[in-house]
Amino acid sequence: MPRNYRSPTAEESAKLDKSREMMQKGIEGETDFLSKISPTMAKSARDTQRSAKKMRESVPAAAREGEAYNQAGYAKGGMVKKRGVTRADGCITKGRTKGRMV
Repeated sequence: MPRNYRSPTAEESAKLDKSREMMQKGIEGETDFLSKISPTMAKSARDTQRSAKKMRESVPAAAREGEAYNQAGYAKGGMVKKRGVTRADGCITKGRTKGRMV
């Protein structure tokens, strides 16, 4: 079954970027020296991460997946070229000089 994804709109891209920034702040806040000493600082960092995750999940899954494919460098659609010569009966022959001295 083919995956359906699409490019995110400008509004969705802004949400995804903001959630990514919030997640980074939360991770940095969790590893900060003060959060190791104070449990309230660690809790605020986890709350930031939770809200970032919630914001990310508010964007439709098709747009999130499309963004991931675009960032990974994949293109949507297209054809894969065959390596070899296709005969009329549908067989693909590859390397026609096999067994012959040229």
